[in-house]
Amino acid sequence: MTFRMLGTTALATLGFALVLSGVAGARNEHCAGGIQYVVQAMKDKEKGNTDDYQREINKAVQQLTECSTADPNDFEAIGYLGWAYAEVDSAGPAGQAFDKAISGLKSKGDVKKADLVSNNRESFWASRFNDGIKKINDAQTIYPDFTKQPANDDEKRLRDEAAKSYNQAIVKLNQALLLKPGNPQTLRNLGSVYAFMGDFKTAETEFREGLKSAPADSGLIASLHSVRANYAGQLIDQKKYDDAINFYTDLVKTDANNPDLYLGIADAHFKRAQDAKGDAAKPDFKAAADAYAKAASLKPKDADLPFNAALSYQNAGDWASAETQWKATLALRPADADAQSALGQTLSEQSKFAEAVKVLQAGVLANPKNKTLHRQLGAVYTKMQNNAKSTEELMVFLALNNGKPVADPAGQAKAAPAGSAAAKTLASMGAPEDVIPWTVDQQKIESWFYWKKNQAFHFQSGALYGKSDWGTVAAAVPSGGKK
Repeated sequence: MTFRMLGTTALATLGFALVLSGVAGARNEHCAGGIQYVVQAMKDKEKGNTDDYQREINKAVQQLTECSTADPNDFEAIGYLGWAYAEVDSAGPAGQAFDKAISGLKSKGDVKKADLVSNNRESFWASRFNDGIKKINDAQTIYPDFTKQPANDDEKRLRDEAAKSYNQAIVKLNQALLLKPGNPQTLRNLGSVYAFMGDFKTAETEFREGLKSAPADSGLIASLHSVRANYAGQLIDQKKYDDAINFYTDLVKTDANNPDLYLGIADAHFKRAQDAKGDAAKPDFKAAADAYAKAASLKPKDADLPFNAALSYQNAGDWASAETQWKATLALRPADADAQSALGQTLSEQSKFAEAVKVLQAGVLANPKNKTLHRQLGAVYTKMQNNAKSTEELMVFLALNNGKPVADPAGQAKAAPAGSAAAKTLASMGAPEDVIPWTVDQQKIESWFYWKKNQAFHFQSGALYGKSDWGTVAAAVPSGGKK
């Protein structure tokens, strides 16, 4: 199973927007001191004074936390608290502080300061989000299809490396989500990580969470449909056919025109049928056929769908429905020898011999070296009691099945005994395109094939043993064994 991630565009990191405003005398000392610590910490960080920066930013967290208790309405200071928390990688508390500051400043009508806090939060969010995207891309480069089990130790090592990158992406995206809870873009990519790893249920949870904030987000909607279908497919792989069928059926209720969902239902029934035996398998084959046929009606240019429907109906013993689907297949893919063969069998099973002969002969003319078609055509002639035409086709089948063409057919033909039927055939028909020696009942036969003329001559020691002509159709009524 594969999953395509939608909307994983990395964002440019925003510069920090907050600036120190004048500290009013009435401001709580913890708030004023905490702001000063943030400003000084950022100056030292820019200079590369790491030790001073770490000491000051941690002091800022301590002071501003006390500030938020002493003066919970100093929303500007709480914005700085979010900044300080973000600097020490406390994404959860940072997100809460940012949100409180933005809401509070807006409620007071201080839009400019609210925007500054919002931009600052956006900068930290973008940094975590971009780190997460990079780790996703790294994982996909290392091991593109994570759900594929490794075939050797080297692939196992690569898959393990990809797993580490995916897990790092989950950490970074969760940090981004804590900074901006409910953010659809973050949740879409977080869900995508789980989907890439084959954890479709967790991916679904993340996508649904994103849809709470953005119900009309087309990317989330498409991703949700994709992972649900992938989860159902996973159930099939695990041979949980009942669960898969129920799950796909539930999906159809909300997406009734999606051919892939019917295809999933069909696959589940078909594979369950394959695990059953005899008549017990027929109901599942029939259900699979109905679902394939429905998918075909929704995707009318896909010849594989009516092909699968026809095969399933055939396995279910529903020859009339199989006939309809084989004909639909050939309408889309006229040269499909397998479909021609199957349609011939289906018509024969319904005693539609004349039509079966017509279909199979058309197949033989298009694929004269297809031994299966010759065998089937011969079998239909047998059912029509036309033994002469049946023998003609049977000899072609035996030659193709039991023999092997000689390297030099013209040279082999020239070696025919002078005055023999073979020599006379060479003189009148020219050199054959293929000469195939073969044995039947301990008798050595040599068949000369004139493919372009739709004829074959079969000789035994130069004498004519039989002739086959698949370019002509026998009468459409039983011959009673005589011709």
